[in-house]
Amino acid sequence: MTERPLHCTIKNPVTINLSDLKSDFHSGCRIIDVSLSNIINPEVGEIHFKNSYTAYLTVKAKCRIVDAKDGNEIRWRTCVKKMKLMPNPHVEAGAQDYFVITRKNMLFELINVSALRIILQQPSPVWKEFKIEDLKIFRSSESNRPNPLPAWLTDSPSKSGKKKIEGVTNLESLSSVLQQLWALSEEVAAQQTNRALGRYEVDGCYEINLLSYT
Repeated sequence: MTERPLHCTIKNPVTINLSDLKSDFHSGCRIIDVSLSNIINPEVGEIHFKNSYTAYLTVKAKCRIVDAKDGNEIRWRTCVKKMKLMPNPHVEAGAQDYFVITRKNMLFELINVSALRIILQQPSPVWKEFKIEDLKIFRSSESNRPNPLPAWLTDSPSKSGKKKIEGVTNLESLSSVLQQLWALSEEVAAQQTNRALGRYEVDGCYEINLLSYT
């Protein structure tokens, strides 16, 4: 997609450990928190990242839910549940692939989102480190569509009932002129020659009137 990623705050991964007095047990689970609180009308359409030996990925979203009875309520909801990134956690296949999570992979639309929590899981003891890299968050793909032309420019005076604005050319006339300019440019390009022309040459000789003296 062509749009720029959202300017969000991505925190460093936090490893979930279970510890006791004798030893520490590695849970094979890490959490990445992403803050979208400084974005106006936060909406997430795609999540891009490169895998680095993560077997499963879960995405939770902190959303503001508008309810007619209870009003606004902020709640954590799971939008992507245990997405498989590696076909087999013990085999390297898929360990360093690029992934794109789109709205088709989400359980609901991510609108009014203030934070994301990405949960990484690697149950295999084969890989000492696991993470995701180059994480980028994008808005909905619908935001890539160009803004429509205003009605006063596209509607005819008879259809909209508005008066014609002085200085604005009719779209049909403008299109016809542009087509003529395009045809003229194509004709000029077809008649161009590959022969090198001298800057001051006329019929193979220098024209003295074109020369300047300093």
